[in-house]
Amino acid sequence: MRMALFLVGLLAWPIQLRVEIRDSEVWVVRDGREYQFTHDGKSKLQAELSPVQKRIAYYEQCIEAEHCTPTVIVLDLEGHRITSFQPRHQAFPPAEPCSSILSIAWVGDNVVSAICHGNPSMSEYLEIDLSTGQTVRDLVGYNFTVSPNRKEVAHVGWIPHFAPPFAKSEYLQIDHTTIYPLPKGMSPVEQKGLPEPPKVVHQKGLLYQGIHEFMPEMYWSPDSQRIALVDCVYDWKASSAESQSEGDGEQSNRRCSLAVVSKNSEAVLFVLNDFSEEDLRKLSMSWIDPHQLSLETGGLTKTFTVP
Repeated sequence: MRMALFLVGLLAWPIQLRVEIRDSEVWVVRDGREYQFTHDGKSKLQAELSPVQKRIAYYEQCIEAEHCTPTVIVLDLEGHRITSFQPRHQAFPPAEPCSSILSIAWVGDNVVSAICHGNPSMSEYLEIDLSTGQTVRDLVGYNFTVSPNRKEVAHVGWIPHFAPPFAKSEYLQIDHTTIYPLPKGMSPVEQKGLPEPPKVVHQKGLLYQGIHEFMPEMYWSPDSQRIALVDCVYDWKASSAESQSEGDGEQSNRRCSLAVVSKNSEAVLFVLNDFSEEDLRKLSMSWIDPHQLSLETGGLTKTFTVP
């Protein structure tokens, strides 16, 4: 009887799986044993296990010497290829395969996301349904962050490349809907494609007031109802009417806040006077529960309660 219980315990013990790239090949570590799954020598980056740990997705980096187009490949746990695809730009012409993939992720057991590089001011986020090969979500911007329930994607919206500071004021979107910042009294606005966002920067001659710059990371609440981020707002005075670059003008009145934004655009702001600009660029943030979060940088930690 004792031996039977022992065997049942062994069978119930979860299998420990890990995947990684070693010398451009996919390896699987299963309960401490190592297995090489690919042997083609092609340059690869980032192998990921599916949520139920039954499949592996990875992508080929496609260096110039290999004369290929970046491809996402999906394997089963025996190392057999299930499918492969080349993410294609959808939001702006020409509709062609991505020339550079920045990262991939599983967004469910049958959906893989890929972030394609566009330019230093814009990337494209694509979700592909493996059963149909169809693109089921297509977003432009950067800092794409999937909600805990995997139903929505928060990100910074698209801005023009090489634009003057007032035209690069950042704004937060959930999928195609702009939720923050918005002019007073405005409700969330759908912004599909590449239109300009609602205007929140005010111009007085050469002075532009209320330019928003977000710190790089954003954080969904555990119930997928709010997004927290650090928002720094500043003014910029151009040297002349022809000024087109940050250096051809002067920044002033910079102030940073923790912004906690709900999906209906209600925002709660906490002024961050205790943190330096350098601190804010290195901070880590975590939600304690749907109404409390913690900021930590260096030796300083602060907890905030959201109504």
